[in-house]
Amino acid sequence: MSKSFDDLYKAFEDRFRGSRELVKERLNIYRPLLAQVPRQAEGPTLAIDLGCGRGEWLEVLAEAGLEAVGVDTNARMAQEAIDNGLKVELQDALEHLGGRPDNSVAVISAFHMVEHVPTDYLIGLLDECQRVLTDDGLLILETPNPENISVGTHTFHLDPTHKSPLPPDLLEFLVGQAGFAETAILRLNGAPMIEAGPMERSVHLMFEVARDYACLARKRDKRSAEEPGSLAAFVYASSQPAPTDTGKIKEWIRSADDEIVGMSKAIKTTMSSTADQLRQMTDNLAAQSELVRTENIALQDTMASLSRQLENAKAKDNALAERDAEIARLSERAAALEKEVQQLIDQTAAFQNSTSWKVTAPMRGLIAGARAVTRAPKANVKLVMQHGLLWLRRRPRTAAVVQRVVRFAPPLERRLLGFARANSGLVAVDTGWKLDPDPVVLGAWRKRLRAGKQI
Repeated sequence: MSKSFDDLYKAFEDRFRGSRELVKERLNIYRPLLAQVPRQAEGPTLAIDLGCGRGEWLEVLAEAGLEAVGVDTNARMAQEAIDNGLKVELQDALEHLGGRPDNSVAVISAFHMVEHVPTDYLIGLLDECQRVLTDDGLLILETPNPENISVGTHTFHLDPTHKSPLPPDLLEFLVGQAGFAETAILRLNGAPMIEAGPMERSVHLMFEVARDYACLARKRDKRSAEEPGSLAAFVYASSQPAPTDTGKIKEWIRSADDEIVGMSKAIKTTMSSTADQLRQMTDNLAAQSELVRTENIALQDTMASLSRQLENAKAKDNALAERDAEIARLSERAAALEKEVQQLIDQTAAFQNSTSWKVTAPMRGLIAGARAVTRAPKANVKLVMQHGLLWLRRRPRTAAVVQRVVRFAPPLERRLLGFARANSGLVAVDTGWKLDPDPVVLGAWRKRLRAGKQI
């Protein structure tokens, strides 16, 4: 056996409308209006809920002291209300009202029912509501609010039994055309407004606020309708903002635009200032870069100069090292030479102190004299020879040594003796080398020697 959507509707309502507790909590907003409903002088005051479903509103009506009767065509939906002891009639709403007498019902309500019926059916239903309501009777028609963009474009279409969305202005118009002089729109069941920026508030208003609305109406004559109505005061105190409040949205968007313009100007000013600072920083960096480049070049030149100086210093160090090595070598050589000289001095001193050196002293003197004679003029040689003979005659010991030495060379001895006899001007005594000088001649020799004259 195939199933229809009516068979699934209770499960659909349970899932998408919410639990009984949640729905009943939402319906408590209408309790102040129920308190204003005039009660019958005799007997119970009747309240009819069209499309009562699971019966949450019937419970609220009963708690408010009203005789609640529910009307629904879906037996599966109504069975839960019947199980909870509530009175429900399985009947078409228009047919049910058509069987009621005029001015016999204090409250007529329909929660999420009018969007399920065609327009002509709704018009006829509203006419019947106006007929059966008592004076000051209350009409409540709640339906999804297509002003909310999320509802109008998405959630309304979740239920395939919905005919078409009913904008608040349209439903209020139809209610007014049915003869209700006092009407009001109560927007509800959305998230409250938030304190946020203008753009976020605008989006929140259009998508989150007032997901449902109720068209409220009282059956009053024209004279009573002109008096201040309680519906308007109730709506003013309880209604959420309209999601289509374009004036408020424009104000917020204009505020956002002004804020954006102000921010843009501030950003431009900041960017301009920042750009100037960046240009100044760039110029400073360029100048510092040029300074660094110049200092780098100078540093490179300094490094090159230092490198050359270091090389020169190394060369000088090498030269100094070579010089020090040469000085050390020369010092060693000088020390060796000094040692050799000292050895020679010691040998010379030892030799000069030897007997042979002393014995050969006259011979060395004669040899040195002979060398001098060979280099000197002949007259001077003669003078030196004469002076030497005088010197020997005054030193008998030395003359005896010279005599012994000369005797080793007889030719030399004969020449010296002949020179002494022939040229000395002395008185020769044939006593060999022991010649005594004539005092007169010796005096003459002294004078000549002092005068430096040649003989």
